[in-house]
Amino acid sequence: MGKRLVIIIQNAPYRDDNKAWHALRFAGACLAQDMAVRVHLLDDGAEVGRRGHTVPEGKVDLEKLLTELIECGLEVSACGMALDDCAICAEDMIPGIERGSMKLLAGWIAESDLALTF
Repeated sequence: MGKRLVIIIQNAPYRDDNKAWHALRFAGACLAQDMAVRVHLLDDGAEVGRRGHTVPEGKVDLEKLLTELIECGLEVSACGMALDDCAICAEDMIPGIERGSMKLLAGWIAESDLALTF
């Protein structure tokens, strides 16, 4: 395995800046480069982990993309506090996403070569 990377997504899906989409695209590119990639969903980014997205016309289905990335080895956690703030329960989350914490994120960062925030 190559370098280890943590990506923190703080933006909700389908915003005009497309940060959530760019973060997931980058995660996929890094996986293709044999990097170990972990994504932590924080703040409004927790919405990226919710099942049943309403995909705006012309946008990529981020639920489908994230599910495919998880199947390819992407590790994903969502901040428990952010999940609570967004009223997302375990049943509403995309399978494969772990309820996380700042302690989990700190451990991931300590084990990583690089951390990026989108």
